Amino acid sequence: MAAEQEWDSLTDIISKWISVDISIAEKIKEIAMDYALAVGGAAVVEKDTTFQVSYPMDDKVHSIIHDLKAFLMDLDPDVLIQETVVYRENWNKQWQDFFKPTQISEQIIILPEWEKVEDFPHRIKTRIRPAMAFGTGTHETTQLCLQILEESIREKDHVLDVGTGSGILGITALHLGAANIDAIENDPLAEENIQDNLSLNGISKGFRLQISDQPILHPPYDLLVVNIIKARLFPILPNYFNVVRPEGRVIISGLLIEEESELKTLLMGSSWRIINTYTKNEWIAFLCEVD
Repeated sequence: MAAEQEWDSLTDIISKWISVDISIAEKIKEIAMDYALAVGGAAVVEKDTTFQVSYPMDDKVHSIIHDLKAFLMDLDPDVLIQETVVYRENWNKQWQDFFKPTQISEQIIILPEWEKVEDFPHRIKTRIRPAMAFGTGTHETTQLCLQILEESIREKDHVLDVGTGSGILGITALHLGAANIDAIENDPLAEENIQDNLSLNGISKGFRLQISDQPILHPPYDLLVVNIIKARLFPILPNYFNVVRPEGRVIISGLLIEEESELKTLLMGSSWRIINTYTKNEWIAFLCEVD
C-alpha cells in the first residue's frame, strides 16, 4: 500500500511542468539549448525566434530555473525569459499543432498517433504518441539517426539503443528487420511513453527496455545507436566502446558541427572508426565501423 501511495504521489508531481520560453541571440541559441537540457530539461521545442524547454515540477525545479536564468543572462544580458505552468494533458494537446508527419525517406515516415496509416504509402510507418520528455522525430538529430539507420541496418541485427527516449529509433530498427533491441534509458518517466509507442506499432516482442544507469548488456551487438547531446553523451560513451563486435557499426548523433573535433578526440581511445558523416543544418551525425 505504501508503494502505491508513493507512486500516486509521484504521478501527481509529474503531471505538472514548468515551461520556459527563451528568446536569445541566434549565435548563442544552441549553447543555451544545450545547457537547458543538460541541467534537466525534458523537452525542447524550437519556434521562430525562441525555444521552449520544459521541466517536471518537483522540489528541484525552482533551483534549476534560477541557475538557468543566471547562465542565460551571462550569455546575453538582453535575453527574454518567460515561465508558464503547464499540465501534461494540455501540453500533449498543444503538440497536435506542432507534431506533423515527418518523412525521413521514400520508405520511412514518422506519424503522430492521430494520423491514419492508410493515408501514407510508405513501407515503414513508425507511430509515436507525443509526450513531454521524449523524441518524436521532428528534431534534426533524430532524423539523421533514422537516415543512417535505414542505410546501415542489416537483417537480424542485434541492436543496442542508448538513450532510447520514446523508443523511436529502436522501433524503427525493428520495422527495418532488426532481430531485437536492447533499449537503455535512465529516465523513469520514459517508460509509459515507450510502452504506448510499442503498442501503437504492434510490437510485443524483441524490444527489451531497461530503465537504469547501470544496465545489463547482452554483447556483442551488431549495431549501436546513440542520440544524446554532448553534455550527457561524452561521460557515458566510453562505457560502450567494447560492446559492438568487430565490423559492427555505431551511429552517433546529437552533436553540433563544431563539436566534431571533440568527438574525434574521444574516439581515439576506442576501436571505432568514423566512415561517414552526415549533417543537417547545424547538427552532425556519424557512422562508425568497429575494427
